[in-house]
Amino acid sequence: MNDKELIEILVESEANLLVELRMGNGFQEKEYETLVEVLTVLADRWEGLNYIPNDAFLPIVEVYSEMYHFSLNDNGEASKRIRKAAEDIKIIIQRCTNETGEIDNEKAKVIARLSESIEEDGNFFEKLQKGSGLDEKQLEKIYVVLNEIYKEIYSWELLPKGIVNIFKDFYELDLYVYQYQNEFKQHDEADKIYDAYERIFSLIFG
Repeated sequence: MNDKELIEILVESEANLLVELRMGNGFQEKEYETLVEVLTVLADRWEGLNYIPNDAFLPIVEVYSEMYHFSLNDNGEASKRIRKAAEDIKIIIQRCTNETGEIDNEKAKVIARLSESIEEDGNFFEKLQKGSGLDEKQLEKIYVVLNEIYKEIYSWELLPKGIVNIFKDFYELDLYVYQYQNEFKQHDEADKIYDAYERIFSLIFG
């Protein structure tokens, strides 16, 4: 199968898996196995490339976060299975988006603008990971840049893996909510992070 056919299967299997979870029908092992198989083939094919097709973007950036959310529903065996599956698929996705080589100058300039806003005064996501809380001033700068560039990014048929990884970080922003609630015990910060997530999500994924 060519990449287009594989991506069609990827989109369908990911959608089916998540729909069944949302409907309360449990974790569908067959759909998950299909998803893993397709992602593994694509990871092998995309190794050494620095782009992925636009059509593969959404399932690549959302599936780990969505599955992880469902694993938080309870502490039973089903939730443990979903979390294990999420962590396993995260490893394959990292292979799919492993950055190699250079990209064309125009796209590099667009990504550089966003990267600079994320790195200013310390990496935005690393500060969250360390428990430093949400840097609201930095968030505003990031939001301004995102608002200016996201439509151009979505117009690209091939997306640089660098921007895919950045958008994946934004999609997973709300996972910090659980960390701040349960690990850091910073409930006000957790609320701020969730509000930031909803704002960015509605802009670039809504």
